Amino acid sequence: MIPAVRLTKIKRPGGTLWFDLRQIHADEHGTWLYGAVGAPWSWTPTGGEPETGGLDHAAVMLLAEGRPWVGWWLNLADGRQLSIDVCLPTERTPHGWTFVDLELDPVRHETNGRVEIEDWPEFDQALAQEFMSSSEGDLARRTAEQTAEMLRRGEAPWLRQGWDLLDAEL
Repeated sequence: MIPAVRLTKIKRPGGTLWFDLRQIHADEHGTWLYGAVGAPWSWTPTGGEPETGGLDHAAVMLLAEGRPWVGWWLNLADGRQLSIDVCLPTERTPHGWTFVDLELDPVRHETNGRVEIEDWPEFDQALAQEFMSSSEGDLARRTAEQTAEMLRRGEAPWLRQGWDLLDAEL
């Protein structure tokens, strides 16, 4: 049996969310992970009790060490979307990967090709409450704008590759 790869997402100051996933590919674009419907997750709010569950949709993730974003190809009930979690540079851990979320999420809606950057209010609040430094805020804005433009252009080979890998797993 292939051991699970733990992907840990840290939300400051909210808590920690982890997913147990499976590595399906690695190439020049990074490490590709897959989460099947039902793949376990756990959310532990800061100072609270953990909540657990399973993914309600299949997903493929793309990470690369030191890159300030994580790609999520999501097979949602109302249509597919490619969402980018802007973050501090990702890091490997003994059991998988970890990253600190910087709130902004460029999203491409595959049904109509619309691209938007989500979660500006959360981003503004994190800066105002100093859960994010100004340099981290600059990184988040710059990365969100650059990745949103990549999604709009649709030219990067890994964009299609994520859907191909997800389709192969379904």
